[in-house]
Amino acid sequence: MIFSSRALTLSAALLITLGTCSAWAKKNIDLSNFPAEVRADIYKRFPQAQNDRIGLDQVDEIIRFIQLRPDFDRLQVLDSGNVYKVTYIKTKRIGEVQFQGLKYLSKSEAANYLAIKSGDVFDQQTLIDQGEKLRQSYKDLGFFNAVIDIEMPPREDGNVDIHVKVTENKRTLVANIILQSANQELNKSLAIKLEKVVDDPLTDKTLADINKRARDFLTKEHYVRADLTGPTISYSKDEAEATLTYRLERVEKYAFEFKGIYLLSERKIKNAIDLDTFYSANPTIGAELAQKIRAYYLAEGYARAEVNQQEVETNTPFFKKIVFEIDEGPRIKIQDIVINGKFSRKPAYYSHFIKTHSSEIVDKGYFNKDDLDTGVRNLALQLQNEGYLQTKIVSTRFQYNRDKTEVTLFVNLTEGPLTVIKAVEFSGNSAYSNEQLLKVTSLNPGPLKLSQIEAAVSNIKNYYKNNGYIEMQLLNEKEDLVTYDETSTQAILHFKIFEGPQVRAASIVIEGNNFTKDYVILKELDVEPGQLITPQKIEDSITHLQRTGFFSTIEVRTLEEKTTQANRTVLVKVTERDPGLFTVGAGATNERTFTLRGYTSIAYRNLLGTGRGLSLRLEGNYNVTEFKYLESKIVLGYLEPYLFDTKLRGRINITRSSQITDYNVGQITDVNSYTYSLEKDLTTHILGTYDVWSMAQVKDYGLDERYPYQPTRQDIVTTGPNVDFDYRDNPFTPTRGTFTRVTAEYSDPVIGSTETIKYWRAVASFTHYWHVDRWQKQPVVWANQVRGGYLKNLAQTNSNINGVPWDKKGFSLGGTSTVRGYEAGTEYFPNNKDLGIEGTSNKYYLTTDSTMFLIKSELRFPVYGSLGGAAFYDAGEVLIEGLDIKEPYRASTGFGIRYNTPVGPLSVDMAWKLNMQPGESPWRIHLSIGTF
Repeated sequence: MIFSSRALTLSAALLITLGTCSAWAKKNIDLSNFPAEVRADIYKRFPQAQNDRIGLDQVDEIIRFIQLRPDFDRLQVLDSGNVYKVTYIKTKRIGEVQFQGLKYLSKSEAANYLAIKSGDVFDQQTLIDQGEKLRQSYKDLGFFNAVIDIEMPPREDGNVDIHVKVTENKRTLVANIILQSANQELNKSLAIKLEKVVDDPLTDKTLADINKRARDFLTKEHYVRADLTGPTISYSKDEAEATLTYRLERVEKYAFEFKGIYLLSERKIKNAIDLDTFYSANPTIGAELAQKIRAYYLAEGYARAEVNQQEVETNTPFFKKIVFEIDEGPRIKIQDIVINGKFSRKPAYYSHFIKTHSSEIVDKGYFNKDDLDTGVRNLALQLQNEGYLQTKIVSTRFQYNRDKTEVTLFVNLTEGPLTVIKAVEFSGNSAYSNEQLLKVTSLNPGPLKLSQIEAAVSNIKNYYKNNGYIEMQLLNEKEDLVTYDETSTQAILHFKIFEGPQVRAASIVIEGNNFTKDYVILKELDVEPGQLITPQKIEDSITHLQRTGFFSTIEVRTLEEKTTQANRTVLVKVTERDPGLFTVGAGATNERTFTLRGYTSIAYRNLLGTGRGLSLRLEGNYNVTEFKYLESKIVLGYLEPYLFDTKLRGRINITRSSQITDYNVGQITDVNSYTYSLEKDLTTHILGTYDVWSMAQVKDYGLDERYPYQPTRQDIVTTGPNVDFDYRDNPFTPTRGTFTRVTAEYSDPVIGSTETIKYWRAVASFTHYWHVDRWQKQPVVWANQVRGGYLKNLAQTNSNINGVPWDKKGFSLGGTSTVRGYEAGTEYFPNNKDLGIEGTSNKYYLTTDSTMFLIKSELRFPVYGSLGGAAFYDAGEVLIEGLDIKEPYRASTGFGIRYNTPVGPLSVDMAWKLNMQPGESPWRIHLSIGTF
């Protein structure tokens, strides 16, 4: 008898019920048809299948497990005496995918639209559906008559090649846009605005662009009720051209006049009612806006403000005017908040709570009824949370003074008795005792606080799940968790627990990695066979896989979710990214009047699917106006991801650079550097790196004959650790969290440095991001950074060239990343004058020790859309033992513009020096990508 895997369980159950074939209860299973590696996986997951007799229920589990692998199509179970023989038909796969006739789309773009690639399981219906999607994609791009033919020639190995023939035909373009309304002037002006869309392809994107341009124009010109309907589309005979006809309705233009404004500004009122973007289909827009204006006055504490409006006809066709007559009245202050009734604390506590938990305007002492009502409700909720469950606000009333310039709020409050915890009970728990769970809840005899209940529920659920009970549920979380006595002064908390199984990983199945080796994915997982499965391990596994950059989508879950099975299969499904990456960029800065910059890089992040990475980056700068020297930098990098079969990564970076390092003396520095480092994610938030050996071969010389300079050569070899603690919510545009970095390095002739160079150096920085107004979609963020450093010379100082070369390893402040208002390489401190080498080509060598301190504070705020602003203060100092620096502490302040991009904000900062020194410029503009 032969059973398909889908019907096996049902068939077995039927046979057993009829009692006609009891021999089916236990038999050996024959898997000899399957490849050895598949059998090994099955026996690892089901060890009893290797030697023991098994029942049909276990056969069914084995079949389901095999079905997870993409290599097998029809699975069959054959009853042959004392053995269940399992056979299969190998899955037919797609071989080579070829495209013909592509003109507009590239091969890679067409392949992305088709969404079928070599190695996928062949399914004819899926292929037909994807071909239709490719045709629809062409239609979305304006090719309405594109034809897609798909041929499927078989291959000798049993797989199928896919040949896609594309006939694109002509692309339909927008030839004309016709606007119809009674307002001919509007028709003409809007048509001019939409001219840029003519000759664009007829696509949904183009139609959306037309609607947006029209709406922006109508709003800006105050056609606040105008509506654009359509389009009606007519085509040329060959459908290569399309005419779009739109109809405009309610085409009156409005002007707005405000009278009676004295205490607030007209601009503030316009912003408050969004007049620049206002649109409404309301036939009485004057009344609608008047209501908004009055609401704004009320929100600002003008409780007696009145706003009247009148629509005035004009002599100009399709032009109307609305005049707002505003009676502002006084700004009402809160004279007092009087608390009456029965309560346990001083009245000042309750009145202060209401004032500080209503709104910002109330906290400033101004009256807003709705906000004060909110504050009273918040007081009641707070008291109930503290255990006064019978708290009631009996009444509230407001009373004006004689002049009606101040108001007093009277609150009649009954606090009620304090409810205490009488007992905490548990049921359904067998893995952990009541005493253990009570300790987990952190509940103690005393007042019942609602926040404690929420914390207790969270603690119990997390405790179970972190110990592998991922199906654990609290059955009465939403119902009768808390019960009270008749007086509501005593509470009993009863936790009804469903523990479920303690889940372990029996095996791991990986899908979707057609290129990446299985072991790469397994290395990044925090779950191994035999280990407990927890939500945190699943989350960390996804995070680690995401950090590789190899995959666009990642899913990690157990196949037997929401069952009582303890030993489960972990399924990892991934979608691979293209491992190759090519980037190129160019730009210009105001550094040294005008400097051109450019870069290009190529990287392959997953060599042969092993996780190894190789990258090459080229950078170039050219100062057009002054130095006219091409600065260059070449960086070659290699990543070995799993050293010694662990998660320890090894990196090799080789750098060749030639740069101007001191504009004042025209110093050019050529560097050949080699760095060998080890790297490991200590946790999901902590990255540890150790530069095992880093060598920089440095050559300094003058730019040309204008800069007499004695060439010098030095080797600086260092070793030391670096640790990053990253708790930011976003690495590019953080709004909350902290980032800490600690670096240290040691240099010594013993490890390869020039004889005269021996030192140790350490730098630590801490950055805190505070989300000031958390309720806003685009928050105000206050970012603060503190940085400190220490450098100590360890070499003998028997000559003037013994010590740490300051221009290479000394602390230098000035520039976008340190103190704005100064420029790195031009205006920096301590400068050559501070070091006593001004006007010479001599170098400064540190023979003692040095300390550095830096603070940066920046308030970032939204302006419009992706555009933001910033106000900042930077300051720092560098001290050198034995050297008297006239004014070591230097500071600057200024403002900036931020425009958010996917790789961080584009920043333009204007900074003023607060203690400018002779010969320095008072201010400087900085342009950069990213912020601290």
